[in-house]
Amino acid sequence: MLVALHRAKGLAPLGYITEHSGVEEPYELLEQLEKNGLVRRAPPSDWSPAGEPRFELAPSAKKMLQKLIANRLLQLIEVRG
Repeated sequence: MLVALHRAKGLAPLGYITEHSGVEEPYELLEQLEKNGLVRRAPPSDWSPAGEPRFELAPSAKKMLQKLIANRLLQLIEVRG
């Protein structure tokens, strides 16, 4: 789900998160990630037209994910080199 939110490049509704993460019912897990500071919920004024909450990665999670991706790319380059 974190990768799906990273790909969204902004606020993502539950349908997008379900479609791109494969998690059928993401709301409960998103609430837990929100409590852990990895995900932020948009204010109700920014919810989807259907009235669903939208979520995005917290800045700290974005940085962590970018570092993980960069480290993995470096590992792949070293293996091939």
